[in-house]
Amino acid sequence: MDFNQWNIIWSICFGAIAFMIIIGNCLSIIILLKRRLRKRPHYLLISLAIADLLVGVFAMPIYMIIVMSGNKFVTVLVFDCVDMFTGFSSVFTLVLISMERLSAIAQPLRHRLLTSRSYIFALIIPWILAVAVTSSRLLLQLAIITKQQFLCIIILSLSTPLFLLCLAYCIIMHKEALRPQLGFRARSEARLSKTVCLITGMFILTWMPFQVLVIVIHKCTVCSKSVPVSVVFLIKLLQFSNSVVNFFIYCLRMPVYRRALSALFRSCNCFVSQTQVHPFFRHQNTNVTIISLSSSVSVNRCRQGQSENSESIMDTQINQI
Repeated sequence: MDFNQWNIIWSICFGAIAFMIIIGNCLSIIILLKRRLRKRPHYLLISLAIADLLVGVFAMPIYMIIVMSGNKFVTVLVFDCVDMFTGFSSVFTLVLISMERLSAIAQPLRHRLLTSRSYIFALIIPWILAVAVTSSRLLLQLAIITKQQFLCIIILSLSTPLFLLCLAYCIIMHKEALRPQLGFRARSEARLSKTVCLITGMFILTWMPFQVLVIVIHKCTVCSKSVPVSVVFLIKLLQFSNSVVNFFIYCLRMPVYRRALSALFRSCNCFVSQTQVHPFFRHQNTNVTIISLSSSVSVNRCRQGQSENSESIMDTQINQI
């Protein structure tokens, strides 16, 4: 089987990843919105889950349609805009999450005084930046900017967040090594910071090959022609898989998340079992009720018959006397 052409294996791999992205991020959004997990730092994780969900709902299906149809149904411009918007929204959301974690570890007192307006501002900024970077693709299509300028925008938009992420977590690790872990709040903040650090590390591992590929394709014309198509498919699959990794990290690193997930599955099972078993028990209860009513009526009739017989016996005995 030629893996340099789109085949059934690539379709299964991309389809399975898209399905896992949709299911995993939908579960993450539902669980993180629960009252017990509804904390202000978790709203940033919800925003990240929404960005990842858009990858599975829009970016991956459009990519598969383009590859299989040969740009007949969807243009490359549409895919580039969708792919850039969903991808960069995840990148910029991760940067805001790292800044929030840095504030929680380095300045815990000031972090506790952050208002809800600050978190709303942090939720909106990544999406605005993603729209701004995505608009550069439209400017390239309209020949307002050159291809080299577009490439510089893409490289800066990827390199700067990666640098900020590495810098923020280096400072966080240094601060964590110095301060004592006293109190439940400090331990929970440290655990959440390590979880987000792991998410960031997986993001760098899955996105770095894509950034290298973009630089190679646009900078080296000879190298771009020698890159196998299977390598391009594999790098895109690795990039898309980043959107489902967070779900498994939450399950491994957050006990409250695991408990909420198991409770969600238990409630679904209970609902199914109730819908299947409830009518049977209702019918059985009505049978028992009918039986109890009929038996009570028969018992009453027997009692009335016994009383009548006893009265007749008493009358005959009295008459005999």
